[in-house]
Amino acid sequence: MIISKYNAALTLTLLVLGFLAFLAIRKKIKRHKIRKRLLEDGETDINETAKNIAQSISKARGLYKTLIITVHPDRFEERYREEANELAARITRSKRNYSALMGIKEEVDVFIAKSRGEEKRD
Repeated sequence: MIISKYNAALTLTLLVLGFLAFLAIRKKIKRHKIRKRLLEDGETDINETAKNIAQSISKARGLYKTLIITVHPDRFEERYREEANELAARITRSKRNYSALMGIKEEVDVFIAKSRGEEKRD
């Protein structure tokens, strides 16, 4: 009777340890897959990618709204509407990517300056 109690406890202990090892290995495999997916685009800096993800979560929505309002095609004369449409489409495609939106923001600033500068000359 004593031997069977120890066998049951040993079996249960081994099952629990095996299950915990399985969970640890599965977690490590998931991390590897996530890291591999994040770095598929050729970037080798996981920290920069993680920073962009964090900023995309917290800041991208506000920047998106600001940019999309700024370049709305109805705000410009006919000759600038096509370029405004293209910028708006790119902004919408990059809606959840903060670093891409920051790059587009520079282009928007140049576009706004160009459209205002040429309008003043007319």
